[in-house]
Amino acid sequence: MSKIDEHRADIISKNLELIMEETDLTIDGIVEFTDVSKPTIDRALLKLSNISPNKLKEIAVSFGLISSQLSNKYPVKTSHLSKLKKLIDFKTDSSSNPKYFISKSKKHNAHNFVKDQLLNDAYFKEERRLSDIKRRLKDSQDYIKTFTDSALEQAVKRIAEKFEWFKVSRKSPKGKVFYYQVVK
Repeated sequence: MSKIDEHRADIISKNLELIMEETDLTIDGIVEFTDVSKPTIDRALLKLSNISPNKLKEIAVSFGLISSQLSNKYPVKTSHLSKLKKLIDFKTDSSSNPKYFISKSKKHNAHNFVKDQLLNDAYFKEERRLSDIKRRLKDSQDYIKTFTDSALEQAVKRIAEKFEWFKVSRKSPKGKVFYYQVVK
């Protein structure tokens, strides 16, 4: 395996992130739109490999660019992207798939939903068991039926681990029931 050209990899990664931001496409959206494999896109974004010239060309052509624009200079020009017919058609045809669009995937993300609810609902400022929290989340008008119990539970637990403002306030005497609370 050849040594990674770190400078080139960095420019490609930054340009791909800029394109994703400007087009509202997630990694899955980029994969579907460009027809380049997810591992290739992931490696390019994470700067883990020298993306092949052919793959770089496929990505560039999909966005009305040439390869050197993606690999030689940051930031790549993006002003034309909103007018790109192929991209407009893709967005129209794929509008019902939230995993392709950053703006829609955030709305359909259980973690973001739980975090927003915890921050905005005074109910969570008092100690609550996980079952009470899930029940309250499901009663929210923003709740999406595709959120599984497991996804809600994992989101609550991860938020409690990650943020100081939400924590396990106490455990039951036998340590089997945890009480969570927003402490903001």
